[in-house]
Amino acid sequence: MASDLPTAQLVLVRNLRDRSDTRQQHSRAAQRGAEVRVARGVYVDRAEWEALDGLQRYLLRIRAAAATRERPPVFSHWSAAALHGLSMVGLPPSAIHVSVGRSTGGRSSASLVAHSLEVADEDVVERDGLLCTSPERTVVDLAAIAPTGAAVALADHLLHERFGRFGGCSHRGSRDALLTAWNRAQPMRGHRRSLDVIEFADGRAESPLESVSRVAMHVAGLPRPELQTAFHDAAGLIGYADFAWPEFGLVGEADGDAKYLDPALRGGRSAERVVLDEKIREDRLRALGLRVVRWRWPAATTPGALAAALSAAGLPLGSRDSRSVCGLL
Repeated sequence: MASDLPTAQLVLVRNLRDRSDTRQQHSRAAQRGAEVRVARGVYVDRAEWEALDGLQRYLLRIRAAAATRERPPVFSHWSAAALHGLSMVGLPPSAIHVSVGRSTGGRSSASLVAHSLEVADEDVVERDGLLCTSPERTVVDLAAIAPTGAAVALADHLLHERFGRFGGCSHRGSRDALLTAWNRAQPMRGHRRSLDVIEFADGRAESPLESVSRVAMHVAGLPRPELQTAFHDAAGLIGYADFAWPEFGLVGEADGDAKYLDPALRGGRSAERVVLDEKIREDRLRALGLRVVRWRWPAATTPGALAAALSAAGLPLGSRDSRSVCGLL
């Protein structure tokens, strides 16, 4: 799933040929608010900028950064994740990330982070004319340094079947490909943590909220849940539960706002219809004798709160599955 770069028209002052169109004029336009300076010597019309969301603005800044470099940079880490369309927890970062060789080195600034890393040729790909680390190498690098929930969300997305279905990209990640990229990246700082994230990742997770919830369950020492379990009654398929502990008669649902507010996820239904369908679905699950616990982002990012809600519904604490990756956190 590669993200399409915004098509807003960038003005590079180094390319100006008309004497009536100067660097100073664009600088003054930015001061007046008519234009936005997206990189040193790169401007875009304010109206075009305002029409973009946060991720699109970040992608435009990546394109601007590439246009100002003498040699094509290799975007990495969060910048590569954005180019590949990998799920990110929270807002896009403020800085652009590039990887440079250990011998080359590079200076970082508030707007650009240069990572002194060796990246094998096999781990560099092209997206929309820009060079960046492959999806697997991107996950490996971020798994070593990103907050655990964010790192697991990236790895889960790469392993999920929906990665690569959009944007004309046929790529889908595999754990073997992640491990191969991890081996090529050695030696690297955070190698053990990166490997733990890869081993913990599960392509059945449907959203970053589910990924972060699973990490919170691990932190709280809860039993490992089954993911995307199908439940049926006499009328047929009820649906797939985000989390299930059949031995405890418990189902867990991680409810993000997008389920109700994003038209792309509603499948043509109104928000009210989605709420009603969820109520009917939950009633059918309860009729099977199952308890249903729902939570949103605040609980998912607070392991104690999530553990308390699940414990109150009958899930035992302190019984972490021995297969869990003990070094993850």
